[in-house]
Amino acid sequence: MVKHTLHNDPEEFNFLLFGIACSDNQYVLASNINDALGIDLQLSDYIDLSYRMGKDFKFSFFNYLDEEFNLEYNLIPNKSNNVPKETTKVNDDDLFSAFNENIDESSRLIPELTKTDYLLLIKGDEHYNFTYKITDALKKIPEIISLQEIIPDKLSNKNNLIF
Repeated sequence: MVKHTLHNDPEEFNFLLFGIACSDNQYVLASNINDALGIDLQLSDYIDLSYRMGKDFKFSFFNYLDEEFNLEYNLIPNKSNNVPKETTKVNDDDLFSAFNENIDESSRLIPELTKTDYLLLIKGDEHYNFTYKITDALKKIPEIISLQEIIPDKLSNKNNLIF
């Protein structure tokens, strides 16, 4: 029997992580963060987590690279909706087929952060020098209900944050 060992490199989790509670949609929040920090977060890709219950879950991935300070900003919603398969067979004998609606399923990127709507991940050589400045600017955004700095090593699903 072959054994597989997961080797977590401490450098992989060397970033700032902020949990944001905000009822606005992701585009409004990204725009507010751009204004507050003077950056240009843009939707660049989707994170595909297809392993959960055989469903396709995609998380939007906003990214900005600040070349002047060598910082990379990533904004990811913590909650994603199920992406329905294209080939869905409708069963006429099903109780709910009369409603002709899809059931909305969702998943969290970090399930233990139930009150966190978005994650702001900041990587860079000296990202820790900017912690206070970034925290102070984000707290001034009125749409942000709560902001917390999260220590990635303490999360049980921290491997979901490796992109």
